[in-house]
Amino acid sequence: MCEEFKRGAEESGNSVTLVRLSEKKIGYCRACDSCMKNNGVCTLNDDMADILEAFKKADVLVLATPVYFYGICAQMKTFIDRTYPIWQHLGEKEVYYIISAGLGEDIIKRSLGDLNGFVEHLEKQEIKGRIYASNVMNAGEVTETSLMNAAYEMGRAV
Repeated sequence: MCEEFKRGAEESGNSVTLVRLSEKKIGYCRACDSCMKNNGVCTLNDDMADILEAFKKADVLVLATPVYFYGICAQMKTFIDRTYPIWQHLGEKEVYYIISAGLGEDIIKRSLGDLNGFVEHLEKQEIKGRIYASNVMNAGEVTETSLMNAAYEMGRAV
């Protein structure tokens, strides 16, 4: 669904950077507060510095995650935690959610606390769209649904 959103957004003339958190080396926040003493620079030397730079430049943010055990995936939670160095200056963003779960939409809605809490810390935000892919237990199963087109159209509308 993220690839389809990206395709639609690019076809509408937008520049898109797709960050796959699962392919990045992102350590866990250690709550050491060093970033507060280092002008917002974390002491961990990993991919998060580049991700934060891309985040700061973005006008649009798509938060995409599977739901595991009633919550967002660990990579997304780690990303959210690691925005701490800039948490007071998260900027203004249009936000989209793309969330999948092996069970019903009620499971997805129960998992939104971390995402909503993060989005609420943006200086100005508007959730412009949501796609909830429920009851898609097996890998690739969502590609056989109309949600792929919905993701594409949501991207085109950016």
